[in-house]
Amino acid sequence: MVRRVLCSIAFVLCFSAVAEADGNKLLQECQDGISSMSGGVARNPVGIGHCVGVLQATIDTLDLIHEAGGTPELVCVPEGGIPMIQSMRIVVQSLEAHPQSLHLNESVLVVSALKNAFPCR
Repeated sequence: MVRRVLCSIAFVLCFSAVAEADGNKLLQECQDGISSMSGGVARNPVGIGHCVGVLQATIDTLDLIHEAGGTPELVCVPEGGIPMIQSMRIVVQSLEAHPQSLHLNESVLVVSALKNAFPCR
């Protein structure tokens, strides 16, 4: 069962890379999401949904890998989680601080941003 779950996750991550789901697009979508959630007008509602989906799916996948595989946690989000807008701000801040990495897979960039924001001790 664990092996099947991990293989499925690997397939999804590989498919994302093939679809050119990189940090450039994610940065724009998440910036729009922050603006929209802060009272602004959404320029691309579908893109905001994509940003939310990538962030939530990545966080859920990290939890699943830890729970199913008994592996150490990579990200230690505070008990009860964090609001989506906070996740977006963390990711946007990381992407803006590291423009040389924007060509990388969006899920990899989200994990890196969250890992830096919420390291496990």
